Amino acid sequence: MLRLFAAALAIPPQAFGLTPQHQRHRVTVPSGAAPASPPAVAGPGGRGPAAAGSPPGHPGGSSEAVTLYADRGLITRQQWNGIIQGAASHLWLYGMAELGYASDDEVPGILAAAAGKGCQTRILLLNPDYPGIAAIDADEGSPPGTLATRTRAALARFGQMRQACRDQVQIRIYNAHPTVSVVRGDDRMLVTPYLRFFIGSNSPTFELRSAAAKKMFSRYERHFEDTWNRATDWT
Repeated sequence: MLRLFAAALAIPPQAFGLTPQHQRHRVTVPSGAAPASPPAVAGPGGRGPAAAGSPPGHPGGSSEAVTLYADRGLITRQQWNGIIQGAASHLWLYGMAELGYASDDEVPGILAAAAGKGCQTRILLLNPDYPGIAAIDADEGSPPGTLATRTRAALARFGQMRQACRDQVQIRIYNAHPTVSVVRGDDRMLVTPYLRFFIGSNSPTFELRSAAAKKMFSRYERHFEDTWNRATDWT
């Protein structure tokens, strides 16, 4: 039960003194949207799906299916690239530096293929001159200047990809404390809320599909759009 509770709330099992058993968990959360077809984590005694966050006395109701990873580091590079491969309408890379994508040799080809389909790629990264960036390094236990260096390196690499894809790739920088990373490929997202005092690879991550998690998907979609509209073009 304790392990299911931790998975439902996206809390790493280590916080409860448990060792991770599986790479990912499928859970359902109340939403008002139609239930998803993929199976959810079984409830007590294997009797149906466990609805994460359902208040006592309120069983039933519709739900959304979300795949949870206790740690972002459990997601393979192939999975990260698989989210954006084949994107035809929306390709987003939003986070602090997203250096994993910037330094991956497959990503220029993925972005070029998306551009060939008319897909608009939007890359949204933290301003390397953001005044609070030193505090983020301190929180994560990194040497001063680590994040700014990573972000500048990522911007340089993404800038090269933008040149190759011409006007199909847009890059902006935001000047606010980062709260989340969102990677989108059309109807799929990988969402990582940033936890203070944790490095990114130790943060829980959600995998969303628009058909199975409509409300959650649309909320992160809105968050991205609002942040994008307040951001500055990087040239």
